[in-house]
Amino acid sequence: MLAALVATAGCGDGGSDEETSPEPVETTSAGTTTPEESETTEDDGETNGEIFLGSDSEEPSASAIELPRTKVGEPARGVVEVKAPDDGTPEPLRDEQGTIGGEDVEIVQSCAGEVPPCNVVFEFTPTVAGPYTGELTVTLADGATVTAAIHGEAVEGDPTDTETPDTETPDTETPDTETPGPTTSEPVTPEPVTTEPPTPPEDEPPTPQTT
Repeated sequence: MLAALVATAGCGDGGSDEETSPEPVETTSAGTTTPEESETTEDDGETNGEIFLGSDSEEPSASAIELPRTKVGEPARGVVEVKAPDDGTPEPLRDEQGTIGGEDVEIVQSCAGEVPPCNVVFEFTPTVAGPYTGELTVTLADGATVTAAIHGEAVEGDPTDTETPDTETPDTETPDTETPGPTTSEPVTPEPVTTEPPTPPEDEPPTPQTT
C-alpha cells in the first residue's frame, strides 16, 4: 500500500515533459532620422557682403553688399559677415546702422555687444522700381567705424525674370525695286543703198554759126 502511494506521488510530481518556450521579446530599435526628416533652421551660410575689422598689420575693409533683386513692396534681406582678425582678441561691437536712400534699414539680427565673427542681418523694402544704393556702418568698441556700400534693385514684375522686354521695331517697308532684265539688242540690218548713175546732161542743140 505504501509503495503504491509513493508511485502515485511520483507520477503527480513528474509534470509535463514538454518545456514551455519563452515568449518572444519585442525589441524596438531607436529610429534614426534621415537628413531629409531633420529640419534645420540654420542659415545656409550664404552672405551678401563682408566687413573686416582690421588688425595690427591690416587695415579695416569692407566689400560691397549686393542685395537680391526684389519686387517693389517686398523686402530685400542682406546678410553681412563681420570678420575679426586672426591675431589678438577682438572686442564686442558697439553698434551698427544702415541707410538706403535716406531711410533706415531694419536690423533683423544685430551684432551689437557680440564678439566677432558674427552676422548682421537687415531688411529694406523698396517703394519704387529701379536701382538703389546705401551703406551699412558698424561701430567698434573703440569708436572706430567701418562702412560698406549697399547696392540693390527693385522691379515691377517678376524679380527672377532676367529677360529684357521685347521692344517692337516698326516695320519699314522698302519699295520694291524691279531689277531690269538683261536687254537684248538685235543687230540692225543695214538697208541696201542703191546708187543711181548720174543722168547725163541733155545735148544742147548746136549753136548756128553766122558768117
